[in-house]
Amino acid sequence: METNTDLNKFLKQVKKARQELKYNRANFWNKNKVNFKNNIKTIISCFKFPEGWNVSTIASRFLVDRPVAMPYDKDVWSFSDVVAGTKNQGFEIVIFFNKTDLEFLSLPALLPIVVHEASHVYQVPKDPKKYILQTLDDNLSKGYEKDADAEARKYSDEFRKENILEKVIFCYDQTGWEGAKKMIDYLHDEAPDAFGGGYDQEITKEEYNIFKKAEDEKDMDIFMDYFIESFDKKPGFGSVFLTKIKEMFSKKDKDDKEKANQKALDHFKESN
Repeated sequence: METNTDLNKFLKQVKKARQELKYNRANFWNKNKVNFKNNIKTIISCFKFPEGWNVSTIASRFLVDRPVAMPYDKDVWSFSDVVAGTKNQGFEIVIFFNKTDLEFLSLPALLPIVVHEASHVYQVPKDPKKYILQTLDDNLSKGYEKDADAEARKYSDEFRKENILEKVIFCYDQTGWEGAKKMIDYLHDEAPDAFGGGYDQEITKEEYNIFKKAEDEKDMDIFMDYFIESFDKKPGFGSVFLTKIKEMFSKKDKDDKEKANQKALDHFKESN
C-alpha cells in the first residue's frame, strides 16, 4: 500500500465492526453486501500497479450446481491471472474476487484477501512465463502463494483476525454450530494445504481452542469476546470502546438486544 494513512483508517474500522458483529449482525451483513464492490475498489485504489500492465478487477461468483455455497466450500476461491503478455495482445492481468466467499465481509476483513491477490499482480511482470507455468507446477505455485501471504502478513494482525471472526460468525448465523465448526476446521486444518499449498496457517491454536470452548458451552459470545478483548489490549485502540459497550448493555438490555438481533437474522436468511 502507498501510505500508512489508509491502513490506520482501516484499522480503526475494526472496533466498530466487532461492536456490530456482537449486537447488530443482520444490519452488519446487509451493509457489507451493499458496500462490497466499493470496499474492494477502496482497497485496490491504495495500490500503484506495475507500469505497462493493465489490471482489471472482477467481483462476481461462479455458477455452481447447488443453490447455496458457503465460505468453507472449495469452489469459492478468488484468483489473479495473466490474460495477455505480448506487445500485440497487450499486457493484461485480471483479479477475480468471489462474492460467495467474500461479499458478507467488512472492509478490514477483506483487506488480507485483496492484499494477497494484489501481491500476485506484482509477481507477474518479474517473469510472466514463469508465473504462468506455476499453474502446472505445485512447487512454483507454493512459492508464489507463500510470498503473497507474507505480504498480507506485513499489515496488522487485526485484519487477519477480523477475517476469521467474520467468516466463523457468518457461518454460525447461516447454519448454526455445524457451519461454524466447518469454517473453523477448514481454517485450522485445511487452508494451509488447500489448492496446492503454500499458505500461512490462517488461525492460531489459541483461537481454535477458544472456539472449541465456545462450542462446548454453546456460547458464541466466548469466541467474539476473545477477539474484542484481545484488540482492547493494544495501546490506543479499544479500551474506551470496550468500556462503553459494558456500560451500555446490562444483562437485561443484552438479552433484549439478542432477541431482536435473532429476529433480524432470521429475516436476513429468509430474504437471501
